Amino acid sequence: MADVETPTHDLIREKLPHPIKDLADLAYNYWWSWNRRATRLWEYIDPEHWEEHNNPVKLLLDVSEERLEELLKDDDFMNLYELVMEQFRDYMDPDSTWFLTNYPKWDKPIVYLCMEYGISRTLPIYSGGLGILAGDHVKTASDLGLPFIAIGLLYKHGYFKQEIDRDGRQIEIFPEYRPEEMPIKPVLGKDGKPLLIEVPIEDRIVYARASEVEVGRVKIYLLDTDVPENSADDRTICDYLYNAEIDKRIKQEILLGIGGMRLLKALGIEPSVVHLNEGHPAFANLQRIAWYMDEGLTFTEALSIVRGTTVFTTHTPVPAGHDRFPIEEVRKRLAKFLEGKDERLLELGREGNEINMTLLAIRTSSYVNGVSKLHAEVSKRMWQNLWPGVPLDEIPIDGITNGVHTMTWVHSEMRKLFDRYIGKAWREHTNIEGLWYAIERIPDEELWEAHLKAKREFIELLKRKIKARNERLGIDEPLPEIDENALIIGFARRFATYKRATLLFTDIERLKRILNDPERPVYIVFGGKAHPMDEAGKEFLKKVYEVSQMPEFKGKIFVLENYDMRSARLMVAGVDLWLNTPRRPMEASGTSGMKAGLNGVLNASIYEGWWVEGYNGRNGWIIGEESTEPETEADDIKDAESLYNLLEREIIPTYYGNRKRWIYMMKESIKSIAPRFSTHRMVKEYMDRFYSKAMSNYIWLTRDNYVGAKEIATWKDRVIGTWDNVSIENVVITDGSRLQVIIHLDGLKPEDVRLELYCGVHAEEHRIEKPHIFELRHPKELGDGRWLYTYEGSALRHLGDPCWHYAIRIYPHHEKLSHRFLLGLVKWRGLFE
Repeated sequence: MADVETPTHDLIREKLPHPIKDLADLAYNYWWSWNRRATRLWEYIDPEHWEEHNNPVKLLLDVSEERLEELLKDDDFMNLYELVMEQFRDYMDPDSTWFLTNYPKWDKPIVYLCMEYGISRTLPIYSGGLGILAGDHVKTASDLGLPFIAIGLLYKHGYFKQEIDRDGRQIEIFPEYRPEEMPIKPVLGKDGKPLLIEVPIEDRIVYARASEVEVGRVKIYLLDTDVPENSADDRTICDYLYNAEIDKRIKQEILLGIGGMRLLKALGIEPSVVHLNEGHPAFANLQRIAWYMDEGLTFTEALSIVRGTTVFTTHTPVPAGHDRFPIEEVRKRLAKFLEGKDERLLELGREGNEINMTLLAIRTSSYVNGVSKLHAEVSKRMWQNLWPGVPLDEIPIDGITNGVHTMTWVHSEMRKLFDRYIGKAWREHTNIEGLWYAIERIPDEELWEAHLKAKREFIELLKRKIKARNERLGIDEPLPEIDENALIIGFARRFATYKRATLLFTDIERLKRILNDPERPVYIVFGGKAHPMDEAGKEFLKKVYEVSQMPEFKGKIFVLENYDMRSARLMVAGVDLWLNTPRRPMEASGTSGMKAGLNGVLNASIYEGWWVEGYNGRNGWIIGEESTEPETEADDIKDAESLYNLLEREIIPTYYGNRKRWIYMMKESIKSIAPRFSTHRMVKEYMDRFYSKAMSNYIWLTRDNYVGAKEIATWKDRVIGTWDNVSIENVVITDGSRLQVIIHLDGLKPEDVRLELYCGVHAEEHRIEKPHIFELRHPKELGDGRWLYTYEGSALRHLGDPCWHYAIRIYPHHEKLSHRFLLGLVKWRGLFE
């Protein structure tokens, strides 16, 4: 870090001439990363430097004083500076925001924890979709004015830079980043020195320093342990993102969760809502429970507060993708933290002899969601054993489909068209679908020309990347000629095997015919990195490269080296067709196709993730069957055949033979995808469905010295302690139209439970299709803890129907439970079984 007496920000401010001193503040706020005028301002100062580094702090450190004096005399620069700074000030100090308008009395922050954040390539602490989604979430929280604080880790080497050698092998380069040259500030304590957080790991205290990243109105706090106060080994905890060593991985998650909570306490920040994005930060809730118990609350009371105020989002649709650590390994790393604490803390995450971080998050959260409707269904099946006896459709896991931050991912040419034909209201009200119908006003030729400009920009990037790689490897060959009017297909994502990057190569001869038609040429561009430990993924990447070097495909198939956020922004707008071929249901959501669709790029995708909701028959194509059934390796050939057929019979003929139809589909893509799959819609949904409810829980649970927490904990202990003795004793139907049920509550009261008639058409797997549920009320006390319920109603009219099935169920009920089956307790009694 720079000398704390003169932080880099202050050094830059001292260097800048007075009329442009505020460039220092702008440089340290990533607002510039989604404001095109601001990025033009940085580019104006030194185009080559900006092209190479994309880092305003380093730019201002390196720019000469002579150049700064020149800029003061440049009217174009000064006018642009004044315009950008005015926009920045207006953004940072608005008269009102969506949040203030809708939640005017909210005064506590929402705290969001995630292992990675994709804000800009200048801050290389992201590896893929999870981080990009988190970055878009943060940007949108800023746009909407949420009182939002994010916590993550600052990795010394970040994620790797990818090089591809002559044989197509991935080479990982881990540069050491210099925080003092990045838009990051050290968090200082009251003494003016870097703030150090004490994190208990194993038998000692590990010290973590905090850095602050400004993203519009939101702050991200990043922790790392590379400080002199730590041992040499402890200083390396944050060296690499997703460290493969189990020791470092557990320590990173302790640092993120427990360290993150301790940082908030050191800053005097008390969260009302905590949002765990994936299971990695789940240890945060152990720290929160422990603190409440230190205040004298019981375990159940403390857990009630923490659970009632926690939101958990899972992104992983397969069991192998969830962090599981041997329990003894976790116990060893948490030894100092667990000293004198309740053993039940660790049991919250226990799954056999392991700690499952997703399980820990679920058991300490009231609001759990997958990242698409299909993923929510997959997650319910994956975790249904946590709620035995609860019907699949009532398991308390919801779906909030991902989105993308529109202003980050929309191309500047498309942005101009939207401004001209929709009006600038779309920028702040992205999720209002009606606004986007105005896309129809855009003349076809203007939309196509804007798209061609985006294609040209992407083609230039591709050529620059090829040239740089050739120079590095000493390859002497001319740059390819790429026809901007030809069909360009894009495939870019992490090179995991389930994403099936090689599906297109199932029938090489057929692919040769498709790509080498002289009348209808086709290019394919691949981009993406394989995880350093994923040898199978690296083999897929090598296979793609080898095919691209075959004489028949040379100059037709390209591999874009070191795919990152900047490459992605150009690629999702600069291809014609976005290809997505995962094996269902392993892609929880996917967001790259949303970014492409926003820019008028058509999607051809497996019916999976977000595309189940996004596809409407007019905005792209489905590869394979329009089914949500899981796929196996055996389905690869069938899906490849479908993809070839689509290319030959629909996609290529439409692109070359029916441009009017293609542009119609582009417009349909924009207007159907832009509003529904924006993070403006997504964050508002989190706010309305989860955050606001968790905040209400916080107020109720903590009021008057935790009276609410004590009330519901007493109720939970009483219900759980009695539940084994609760029973549905007798069910009788008299006169064909009256249902009588006798239950035994063993000391509980009728208001502690809910008794329901559950009926409908019987389906397979002992399910009832589209059940009708009727609550039974007004019981008559029979004595000895027994109660008689009577029901007379239309539900009984199907008594004689052999397809109609009836059951009675009872479960605990409290008005402050966030979900009827949150406790996972239910008992059934069937009729006519």
